[in-house]
Amino acid sequence: MSSLNLKIDKPILIYGVLSSILFSFILFNNIGERHLYVFLIGIGLGVSLYHASFGFTGGWRSFIEKRDSSFLRSQLIMLGLAVIIFSVFINTKSFIYDGNMIGAIAPVGMSVIAGSFIFGFAMQLGGGCGSGTLFTAGSGNLKMVVTLVFFILGSLIGSYHFDFWTKFPSLGSISLLDYFSKIQTILIQLILLLALYSLISKLDFNKNQKINHRDITTSASVFNFVKGPWPLILGSISLVFFSFFMMQVAGHPWSVTFAFGLWGAKIANFIGINVESWSYWQLSYPSIALENSVLADPTTVSNIGIILGALIASALSGKISKFSKINKKLILAAMLGGFLMGYGARLAFGCNIGALFGGIASGSLHGWVWFLFAFLGSVIGVKFRKFFY
Repeated sequence: MSSLNLKIDKPILIYGVLSSILFSFILFNNIGERHLYVFLIGIGLGVSLYHASFGFTGGWRSFIEKRDSSFLRSQLIMLGLAVIIFSVFINTKSFIYDGNMIGAIAPVGMSVIAGSFIFGFAMQLGGGCGSGTLFTAGSGNLKMVVTLVFFILGSLIGSYHFDFWTKFPSLGSISLLDYFSKIQTILIQLILLLALYSLISKLDFNKNQKINHRDITTSASVFNFVKGPWPLILGSISLVFFSFFMMQVAGHPWSVTFAFGLWGAKIANFIGINVESWSYWQLSYPSIALENSVLADPTTVSNIGIILGALIASALSGKISKFSKINKKLILAAMLGGFLMGYGARLAFGCNIGALFGGIASGSLHGWVWFLFAFLGSVIGVKFRKFFY
């Protein structure tokens, strides 16, 4: 049924808007205007993710099972746009605050390989990636709330084991921008993305005997900007748009999963577990985040924005998830998938957003390694998913 024929869920919409206003007031008065901007950008990301149904998990699964490449092609377009824009602005001064913007650069080693493979496998069980878990949980999906809870737990345990995994062989951090000019970096990555786009399009055509590239520029039903659904290409452009402003405000690309580990560490501290003694939480940025208020963490603030943005978008569409009975297999899949995603993301220096999207957009080699091994993990995960769904 088209969302045009569905009624806006006014009580949920009012709740989402009022919550957003209240949280904005708290941030502005207690943290600062930069965190307010991060929150508002998070709301925009949540609306975009929900209206475009822009998740990596389902899109990868559609390609693996049916060779339907529409979601994957739209993700490659998103990456191409981000590469062009981010490569130009990384290591330059933000026009919003007095400081330079940095890229999402991380080491290339066994930690990333193992973590991304685990993440790719687990997101097929959990039913959502990092951003997907947030926007589907925000729209009222109970199973994804369970996934989120265990995502947090897995992130915490991953931070405990972080020192063990980083002792494995590593090539260190490798950024194309350190070896090539910005133009060369853009051209190298666009060529790789174009080659991937051509390959998956060919595989799609060979399997389905047809391919129509307009499938990412048109909606499944009548397009409505406010109520949705959006075509995939609009989701791609919107996510790059908000991600660019996130980098301008936060000083680094959009990320998701650091906050999950931080939430877990805060809870562990509260119940008496001394996480400060763990090597991960003694690192510069994590130690500062652990010491400060949780609302001082930009990733936390943007994640809350994504949840509320998805809640508002789902209320506008009239399709907010209602409580329904979930069988034990689905709950088990959510628990196992969430835990392993959290664990894998910590080892791999991020999820599909922080590592794949942020990494490739920043010219970091670890983003491409993450992409490869997470996709391989998803191939295996799709096979195991059949035992639960």
